[in-house]
Amino acid sequence: MRIRVLRGDRATAVIAGAAAVVLVGAAAFFGVGVSSANPKLADVGAWLWTKVSGKVVHVNGLSGEVDGYLDDKAGKQLRVVQDGSHVLLVDERTGNVSRIEPSQLTVTQTRDFGAAGVQLVLSGSTGYAVDPAGKVQQIDPLTLNTVGAPLTLPGPLGAARVDGGGKLWVPVTAEGQVVPVSGGTAGTGVKVGEPGEELAVTIAGTVPVIVNTRAATATLIGADGGVGEITLPKEVAQAAKGGVLTPAATEGALVPVLTPGESGLLVVIDTSSNSVLNTKFEVRDPAALGVPQVLGSKVYVPDSGSGALIVWDSAVGGRPTTLQVAQGPGPVDVFVKDGLLWANDENGDKAIVIDPEGRKHDIEKDDSDVPGPTNTPQPKKTPRPEPTRTGTLPDPDRTADPSPTDTEPVQREPEPDPEPTRTRTPTRTPTPTPTRTAIAPGKPGAVTARSGPGRVDVGFSPSTGGQVDRYTLQVSGGDGRTTPQSVDADGPFRFEFAGGDCTAEYTFTVVAHWSGGEVESEPSAGVKPCVAPGAPSNFAAKAKNKGAELTWSAPENAGDGVTYVLSGAATDDGVQGTSFTVDGLKNNQKHAFTLKARNDAGESQEVATAEVDLAYPRQQYKNVSNDDTNTIIRPGPSQSGESGKIPQGQYITLTVICQVKGTSYTDTSTGKSSDIWNRIESSAGNGYLNDTLVGTPEGGGFPEAPLFECDD
Repeated sequence: MRIRVLRGDRATAVIAGAAAVVLVGAAAFFGVGVSSANPKLADVGAWLWTKVSGKVVHVNGLSGEVDGYLDDKAGKQLRVVQDGSHVLLVDERTGNVSRIEPSQLTVTQTRDFGAAGVQLVLSGSTGYAVDPAGKVQQIDPLTLNTVGAPLTLPGPLGAARVDGGGKLWVPVTAEGQVVPVSGGTAGTGVKVGEPGEELAVTIAGTVPVIVNTRAATATLIGADGGVGEITLPKEVAQAAKGGVLTPAATEGALVPVLTPGESGLLVVIDTSSNSVLNTKFEVRDPAALGVPQVLGSKVYVPDSGSGALIVWDSAVGGRPTTLQVAQGPGPVDVFVKDGLLWANDENGDKAIVIDPEGRKHDIEKDDSDVPGPTNTPQPKKTPRPEPTRTGTLPDPDRTADPSPTDTEPVQREPEPDPEPTRTRTPTRTPTPTPTRTAIAPGKPGAVTARSGPGRVDVGFSPSTGGQVDRYTLQVSGGDGRTTPQSVDADGPFRFEFAGGDCTAEYTFTVVAHWSGGEVESEPSAGVKPCVAPGAPSNFAAKAKNKGAELTWSAPENAGDGVTYVLSGAATDDGVQGTSFTVDGLKNNQKHAFTLKARNDAGESQEVATAEVDLAYPRQQYKNVSNDDTNTIIRPGPSQSGESGKIPQGQYITLTVICQVKGTSYTDTSTGKSSDIWNRIESSAGNGYLNDTLVGTPEGGGFPEAPLFECDD
């Protein structure tokens, strides 16, 4: 499932209160006709828009070939919203929305939402129109009809996203929270920042991730509602107005976060391990970088300054590569659909599609020899094999019949011909010149810093030009251990920093050493030598009177500085160690606890849960001191009243339920006194017996273990 929303993820939307739905067979919005044959579009494909020609084409994702199109007046500012079989065209200037019927290449429904910038979000049979002024309206993607009454939330609203379960997550900037919407009904908002802070939502697989730019944090919301947090580099807060750029959704655990502005900072969050990776792009104009997308481990960043894609492999690191999309500078729309990455030059006729292995197909969107509104489908040519011939094949004219001059070693014969000047002028003077005019190497590049449990992994690209002897790592932010001490000129180009403080943020600079001195890289963004811990394991609660003994095991990625947040029947946000004693609970009830670990890198959305049952631990004892007179069972913890009687001289088994304090009683036979009374059940009656008349364990205390105090 993939949802396309406004380019730049800075959508603005205004929804008209009353809008008519117009059903059209062919040409209401586009003025298109139906091809005389029913076109069959590829199941794996995408619709791409071209502003200049006013054409929207469907491209086969496996071949990169256009297999259908619609066209309209050139110059419209359209946005394609596509999910599964639902394809909507949004006119960003008028708010007019049309639905394409792919099987017929026609526009079948249109709806005028009344204003520019309407934001539509789709997932399966669920759709929403979001007005950043404060309204959220559920719609039917098939008919564009409204479903139910609109919701009103405090504006302004950020770009909303929908998860795989059809739940919409709406950033409510005015309140610093995201509000879940299911079936058109708003749920309880999740606090993710302060009012006015920019919020960007990405659905990472199934996990909503909300990046708060000014707080430099990422909040993760688990399926069970658990909320976690990951600390991001402080440089994230330096993003230009509008906040960071993030994709609407990613297919896996990686979430790329681009900081627009002068830094060119890219942060990649791994929601499966809570690690944070950062690098900086050295481009001419970092402000021209657009919304990043991720496919597999590779991050693709559009660069409108060149009309190209910057491609960077987060697993390998190193210098990014560039894929040209447009013929020159201009916006490139990038999205992921059906496991493929699409990059579209909206102002021209070029586009590319890339599969997870990195294989690329160039797309010519102006191919009109396909099913469309004005022509019938024509036979497709057999796919040309030219792409497999890369221009390295030998010239057939030269290989078919090599001439004798090509095979004779005649050209090597003129050995006695060397002129004296050649032998006399082996001027050796250039020999010492290289040592005196050694060329300085370029600075190391693409420095990456990836946080890990108790460490930071630092990678870099080697210098170009000149001769490097070795590389070393400079660390700013505190003490620690760097391994290895230096890296040879031929690599491997990585260091490990360990032993730092999780409360501190470190930056790393790679230094290239050469015969003439040193050349330093640009410093990395800040990173902590730790990751937000996962959930504790083996969480258990052992019952005790009016409380519980809690124990657990630390998360595998926990290091120094990890504390625990306890909630539920007891709360404490600074528990240290792996055990905790809870007191003050009510007996004869069940009590639940949740526990999560946290450190200065954040906390996981996953929690550990445990439950304790403080049901009375009933025990069996016999009555004592019954030789002189009958033992009277009392209705309460005092010497008044009678609810049963044990005849003199009889000793029976009693079930002691719990103990309670009452009036003091002295047994005349033994002279013992006690204010503890036992609630009992017996064949002689149910009620209370003073502790001097029951054979409970001696040792004092109240209640006498293993008995509990009566709480009802």
